Formats: sequence, structure tokens, C-alpha cells
Amino acid sequence: MKKIFMYFLLLNCTILLSQKKTNGKIYIEHPALEIVNQFNDAFVKGDVEKIKSLVTENFSWRNSTMRTKPGTLQQLLGRSNYLSKNIENFEIKHYGGSYPDVFEYKKDEVLDVMTYTWMTGYDKNTGVELNMPRHANFRMNSSGDKITYISIMDDQVLWRKAYDAYETKKNGIIFKDHPYVSKVRLLIQAYETMDVEKIKSHYSPNARFYDVMNSVPFDKVKSLEEEFKDFSSYTEILEIVDIKEYGFPDVLDYEGNGAVVISWWVMDFKNKKSGDTSTLFQHIVHHFNDDGEIVREDYYFNPAQLPL
Repeated sequence: MKKIFMYFLLLNCTILLSQKKTNGKIYIEHPALEIVNQFNDAFVKGDVEKIKSLVTENFSWRNSTMRTKPGTLQQLLGRSNYLSKNIENFEIKHYGGSYPDVFEYKKDEVLDVMTYTWMTGYDKNTGVELNMPRHANFRMNSSGDKITYISIMDDQVLWRKAYDAYETKKNGIIFKDHPYVSKVRLLIQAYETMDVEKIKSHYSPNARFYDVMNSVPFDKVKSLEEEFKDFSSYTEILEIVDIKEYGFPDVLDYEGNGAVVISWWVMDFKNKKSGDTSTLFQHIVHHFNDDGEIVREDYYFNPAQLPL
């Protein structure tokens, strides 16, 4: 019985080992790596003649948007020429601890170089920053001395943003008069009463507040209760003497992203104890939900100017 058991154990091990089969090798050092490095360097510099010398006559390439037809060499050369002349600080470099690998597939007799790079730079015409991972697979010819095909994976959303920056596009409508403007003006009138409950009634119960210039950390937001706890502490010391509208509020009704009201106010404060006064300039952005409620308030002011 023991012999039978050992037989089946050895048979299972043999079956498991037979399921593993190599199909080539992975190299960390290989002559093809130098070809790819030269290509990337030439692409960044816009050296079209050097690029031509590094690719085969039937060269083609793709990115994730090319579903059916690959790109031609002339298209790639045009892309290199444009980017080299219009992208400041243009670089394609490996990032972190990453490094390229060479895959030699034995069965298919294929040699691929896989790179894990980061592309950086900004468009000198529009200011759009191109900062993205760029993973590329370079397929070499049979002799391994020229590139026959490249597959590139990078941030197509960011590329679209870069292309769109050359156009003039509408992203909504600006209103001078609007029901949201009335809501903001009524809110400011409530502030002049310094009645906390009356002021709070103009906000959605889940409203959030962002003190842009004084928040630590910078993206910290406060709830309705937290905001008016701070406001109540100010009212113990300060009186709002007057609030004047500066210019007029605007409603920015963005396409697909809701509407905000931007407004500017001149606010006069008085210290209840000392009688000292000061005038502050305040900029406020109010965000509205689909029900027309104020759900967020971003405000800009310098508390050092208060007569505390």
C-alpha cells in the first residue's frame, strides 16, 4: 500500500511539473535597450532622421485610441517634430525604481522591449502641463537592431485636454440677474442682522464651508454647525456695521456641473469693546444643488484686518 501511495505521489508531482513550460527569457540588459533609448531621445529632440534610422520600412505604431488602423511613420515623425518644438522641458524618463525589460519569446521568435516611463513638460502655447505615465512596448525586427512596431499606453484624457486648449469652447452661461443672485443677496442681508439662526436658514443643513486663505490643512472644510460656532465667537467681540455689494454678483452656470454665484463685498466691522473699526474686502463663491439650496461656501478674507 505504501508503494502504491508513493507511486501516485510521484505521478502527481510529475504532472504538476509538466504544467510549467518556458517560452523564452527576460533580460535586464540587452542590445535592444540601447536602440529604444536612442529612439526616445530622438523623439524628444525631434531628430526625425535619427528616428528613421532606428525603425524598419514597414514600421507602425498604436495608442489606445487607434482601434482599427495603426499610425504611420510620417504621423509619428510629425508628432515628434511638433512636441519637440512646442513642449517646454519635454522629457521621457523612467521613474521611481522602474526599469525596462526585454522579452524574448522563443515560440513566436519575437523580441519586445517593455518600458515604464513618465512623460513631462508643458505646452508653451497654452500652458497645459503634460505629466503622465507612458508605458510603451517596442517590438524589434528579427535581428533586434531596429524597431518595427510600438504600442503606447498613456493618458488620453490629458492629451484631449491639451488638444482642446487650442480651441475656443463655451462651458456655460454667465447671468447677471438670476434667482440664485437673489438668494445670495438675501443671505448677506441676514448676515447684517447677526442673527445666527436666521443666517443658517439660508443654507442647506449639510452645507460645507471653506475658508480658502486660513484653512489648515488647505483643503479642510467645516460643517454648518462648525462654521457658526466660529461665527458666534466673532459676534461676541465684533459688530457688523455695514455690508456693501461691490460691483454685482455673477451666476456661472457650467455645462453639466451645476451653477455657482461669485460675489464681492465690502464689510465694515466694529470692536464692541474698544470701538475700533475696520473695512474688509471679501470674495465669496456659493455652490447650489439641483434644488437651488446653498450647499457650499468658499470665502476669501484676511482676518488680520479685523479690529480684534
